[in-house]
Amino acid sequence: FCSGLNGSEIRLCNYVIGSRDENEVIQFLTMLLAPFKSFGRLYILIYFLTFLQTVYSQSELPIDEDPYLDPDGIKALSSNQGFSENQGILIGILYGLHPALVFSPALSLGYYNEPFAVGVEISDSDKLEFWSKQKKEWLGPSSFGGSTVFGKLFFGQNMYLVSAYEKRFAHLTNRSYDRPPKGGKARFNLFAETTVASFGFGFMDYGRIGFMSIDILRWSMMLSQSAQSEILWETWSSPEINRYEDLQDNIQTRKEDWHDTLDSPSTLLITVGLFF
Repeated sequence: FCSGLNGSEIRLCNYVIGSRDENEVIQFLTMLLAPFKSFGRLYILIYFLTFLQTVYSQSELPIDEDPYLDPDGIKALSSNQGFSENQGILIGILYGLHPALVFSPALSLGYYNEPFAVGVEISDSDKLEFWSKQKKEWLGPSSFGGSTVFGKLFFGQNMYLVSAYEKRFAHLTNRSYDRPPKGGKARFNLFAETTVASFGFGFMDYGRIGFMSIDILRWSMMLSQSAQSEILWETWSSPEINRYEDLQDNIQTRKEDWHDTLDSPSTLLITVGLFF
């Protein structure tokens, strides 16, 4: 199933999928993408509640000659300003194809003052997560999350460029590496953290009761990375086996795999919430 991939993609595929058959892989991918169906429904609801505005023509007169229209309103409609309000607070929930958000949405808090927006995003699967049962079955005891400080520059009609400083983490406990009868057994914890700078673009709009923004794509650039392992117990170093280096190599490979994963770009980051 992992054929056709290269480098870190093969390592990650083998690590996550292993010897599972194709049906199990499909179930895993279906589980992974299921939250986006719910977000799609939520987006449609918010769109109809906040962004669709029915326009009724009062006469066939040109807009600047209609006696029922406010001249100041005509001027506002004719301007190139992206939003009707030029500042406000943004509070929402973020979810998308992001290494730290697969199982845990993020809380987003921002401030908009045209043409800029700044804010923070925080996620922690120990506090709020999707699919906890499936995550435990596929990845074992683990937690994912991170924090982001972002800035957005708006241009055109509600489009923006985004730049962010992100810290992402994956904490995996009770990992195993068992290779009997010739090899040993081991249990260990793995903690991987990555700091990246990300750049991208997106779209935002809002209405009377809320807002929605979509980071269409964020490219990531590695700034720093670290990983620690804690061996709980092992038999690889016993005199009968004496292959402790094999255990160390396996741990190092897993560290590299998770660094590659946490350094991945993200896309379709959808934030919905309140604007006031």
